[in-house]
Amino acid sequence: MKLPEIRRPSKSILKRIHSLKSKKGEIAVIEPDTGDFYTGKNLLEAVKKARKNHPNNIFYTIRIGYPSAHWHKGGIRKF
Repeated sequence: MKLPEIRRPSKSILKRIHSLKSKKGEIAVIEPDTGDFYTGKNLLEAVKKARKNHPNNIFYTIRIGYPSAHWHKGGIRKF
């Protein structure tokens, strides 16, 4: 099974989204071809909004004001 290519949105779109100071910490789901983006308090909320207008597309996700959407706290357990 071949996985689809995930495209990164343009730098201008990312800069515009990161400049939304009132939404800092929320998740933004971006449709890279159109530049449309949808925000939510969590990933599920944002994806539900995006799927209404782009039901079959692959999205790019960021956390507004941060370098990544998710973080992992902890380490790897050795068995």
